Amino acid sequence: MRRHTWSWIAAAVVICCGGANNTSGGGPGAPCAAAPGDACCSGGECGAGSVCTRNVCAVCGGGGQACCAGQSCGDSFVCAGGVCAQCGAPGEPCCQANGCGSGCCVNNTCTAAGSACPGVPNGTCASGSCGTCGGAGQACCPGGMGGGNRGQCTAGGVSCGGNNTCAQCGGAGQPCCNPDACTGADLACQGGNCVQCGGAGQPCCAGNACVGGSACTADHVCGQCGGAGQPCCAGDSCAAGLGCDQMGTCAACGGAGEPCCGGMMACGTGLGCTAGGLCATCGGGGQPCCAGDACTSGLMCTANQNCGMCGALGEACCAGQKCTSASTVCAGDMGNLTCDACGATGQPCCAGKTCGAGLMCHGNTCN
Repeated sequence: MRRHTWSWIAAAVVICCGGANNTSGGGPGAPCAAAPGDACCSGGECGAGSVCTRNVCAVCGGGGQACCAGQSCGDSFVCAGGVCAQCGAPGEPCCQANGCGSGCCVNNTCTAAGSACPGVPNGTCASGSCGTCGGAGQACCPGGMGGGNRGQCTAGGVSCGGNNTCAQCGGAGQPCCNPDACTGADLACQGGNCVQCGGAGQPCCAGNACVGGSACTADHVCGQCGGAGQPCCAGDSCAAGLGCDQMGTCAACGGAGEPCCGGMMACGTGLGCTAGGLCATCGGGGQPCCAGDACTSGLMCTANQNCGMCGALGEACCAGQKCTSASTVCAGDMGNLTCDACGATGQPCCAGKTCGAGLMCHGNTCN
């Protein structure tokens, strides 16, 4: 069964229109101009800076926003768990292709130049290398993201090859750079290597692009999608009157137990869309929020798109990932966001990357 994580993204945008995919601004061979809040173009495409989520274009690419198509983010951000996170500075995630400036990418976290490389015996970061390993032409360092028994490379633009040596990455037939990055416009990462993309049966290129009349399916493969009984298009989108079911197929939508439709009226009256992408009774405690983030008296719509108490320390975050106290911050995985204490030593940084007196925010932790 497919796992759906659309609802928290859809809740972050103001949906102005629903129904059929926006075909006036896109389609095979034509650019898509759909803006955030518009219905997606054919094939689940959106204009620059937005991504298709349940037939609706949502803002993407910035800090804390959903990743854009192809798991891409803006400059100084990297896609981590479907969300764009600040990257490249010591203590932050590595940017695309191991990017850490003059530092080293160790276990997908940036280590400052001149500092010890965590988990690498006698390794000190210098010019991307952790001493005798991790740089171009050097042996791979132990651990990391190499896959299988392979190690990791710590310099930018290189990846751990089959001979356990750090080699150039991102080109046709070369290993993908971490994380899953390729350098050519007609290349995509598949099975750990950069391969041709865009044709029927091939992986979708960056921006969910396909050629020859095919569209990017929800499985990120170019082919026919969106019609009744066909695979869902990128962003779990389908044609008007259809929704993406838990098997990844476009089917009737909007009724109880049926997949959620795209657009403002994702489900029928008295129903809301669950995190699993199905329509169910809404508004009560633990039930999905109704249209317009509505809940029954005394309850509020949380950031997890369920009705309940929210905003206080230890409670779920309210809609918009908000907490009611300045000494708490919304944290956790999407679908399980809670208001945690912030600002003290070892705690997450508060809003605006602020910490208590005498402390500074490093890698989203106060020290």
